[in-house]
Amino acid sequence: MAHDSYQEGIAAVQAGDFQSAMRAFRQAVAADPTHTEARYKLAWVLGMSGYLDPALAELEAVLAADPNHVAAHYNRGALLLQKAQLEADEDGQIELSVLQQAEAAFQAVMRLDPTDQRAFAFLNLVKRAIRNHQPPTQVSSGSGG
Repeated sequence: MAHDSYQEGIAAVQAGDFQSAMRAFRQAVAADPTHTEARYKLAWVLGMSGYLDPALAELEAVLAADPNHVAAHYNRGALLLQKAQLEADEDGQIELSVLQQAEAAFQAVMRLDPTDQRAFAFLNLVKRAIRNHQPPTQVSSGSGG
């Protein structure tokens, strides 16, 4: 059952039908919660469909089962960057903790695959963003004296 659903999910992705792919990958994971690749593909489809938080939750489950899943680390970092940009406050300020999580994800990729040029580029981008991060401005409530 899990294998059949997984294959249906793959076929749906290839056909560009992400809704059917989500349904199929969910069925595969329900039939076999240890099917890491089905869970990874579900996370990928969720992320591509704009469901960032559910995608990140699925990637966390993948990494709990397989801490060396390079693609899951990479996609987690990429989704965290996307989430940070979408959730930036009105001043365009990105939350530092999300940047740090993305940095950790790309560092994991580099630890597992030191030749991954995309992860290397994103890691440098995130490090620069962290270096340039400005803390939110505080409104002073003092009574100047």
